[in-house]
Amino acid sequence: MADAVEIELDFVSGLGAEESVSVQTLTLYIPDRDREGKEIGNQRQWVLEGAALLCEIGGGVTIQPAVEGGWLDRDAARVIWEKPVLVYTYVDGERLPGALPRLRAFLHRMGRDTRQGEVAIAFDDEFYRIRKFDP
Repeated sequence: MADAVEIELDFVSGLGAEESVSVQTLTLYIPDRDREGKEIGNQRQWVLEGAALLCEIGGGVTIQPAVEGGWLDRDAARVIWEKPVLVYTYVDGERLPGALPRLRAFLHRMGRDTRQGEVAIAFDDEFYRIRKFDP
């Protein structure tokens, strides 16, 4: 098998791109089911609200179509199948710290209002779970 060849490209001059690049992504998982497996009914509202917040953090946002997933309800010893929507942005490092309180408020409110067992986000290849929601 031949060795892979690493290609180096100068996208800044080659494409006329900006000098600064974003390398960290922040992804929200917007559920369509509650912790008992019942449809929440207003997923789109949460998708759009989360997307607006991520636009503020990264300057843009991508909303993926619903994907299939599941999580283990350990108390009931069953898998809850759902179709979460993934919403992500490439982070602007200067905007993210100031947005953390609003991001926390959104995630905790979504967890409470949609009766979640947990709310999940991914940042910089790390996965975070929120299981206790602020009142």
